[in-house]
Amino acid sequence: MKTFALCAIFAAGAIAAVGGMAGSTKTVDRTVPLPATGSVTLDTHNGSIDVHTWDRAEVEIHARIEAASFSTADTRRFDETTVDVTSSSDAVRIVSRYPMSAWWSWLGMNPTIHYTITAPKTARWTIDVHNATAEVHDVRAALKVRMHNGTVHAAGLDGPLEVDAHNGSVTADFVSFHGAELTTHNGSVELRLPSTAAFSLRADTRRALVHSDFPVAIDHWGRRSASLEAAVSGGGPALHFRSHSGQLRLLSKR
Repeated sequence: MKTFALCAIFAAGAIAAVGGMAGSTKTVDRTVPLPATGSVTLDTHNGSIDVHTWDRAEVEIHARIEAASFSTADTRRFDETTVDVTSSSDAVRIVSRYPMSAWWSWLGMNPTIHYTITAPKTARWTIDVHNATAEVHDVRAALKVRMHNGTVHAAGLDGPLEVDAHNGSVTADFVSFHGAELTTHNGSVELRLPSTAAFSLRADTRRALVHSDFPVAIDHWGRRSASLEAAVSGGGPALHFRSHSGQLRLLSKR
């Protein structure tokens, strides 16, 4: 392994509420049509995401909302929290909605929302997460991740990847590599690529690290080693890494 130190609208659907010793819970369940080449956008805080794919021309959404505690402020926030699902002919947008209009919205803690979503395998994805974890399985199209204080793991990826991560970590396992745009601030990205992958690497960084299992033919070192351009296996799709105090790991799947 080589290491380079680079110093430089539809309203939400049916909602069911359940009370119990573990706290209040309610669920949102929706199924909406989406063509195979459509797009899905998810914007959420505080919880988890589990994305799966299938061959159907529809998106199935299940969200479980859990109250933070039994306090009055937390219960009010739980009561006002829901999930908005907006659908058009070629796009689905899913947004976690928390109360922001009343004086008590500044008190207490937001509930957590746990999503399980199944969409067409060739649908494009944009995921915005804050203080959440995400598991993404078998997406055969572009995946864009914007993250703050979270973790994302993508497996079986067969499309271009775009990441903007602040204090988070992303791992992606590729079936084949179609390019990546990676931006991090105190975050890490790990890409697992087929051993036969060929790509063109560019890194523009400050106090960041790049680790590579692949032989790297360096074409250019920038001033104070803050930039790097290199070809892997003769070059191919662009892999661009921009980072401040972050890390990129390029692992070869044997």
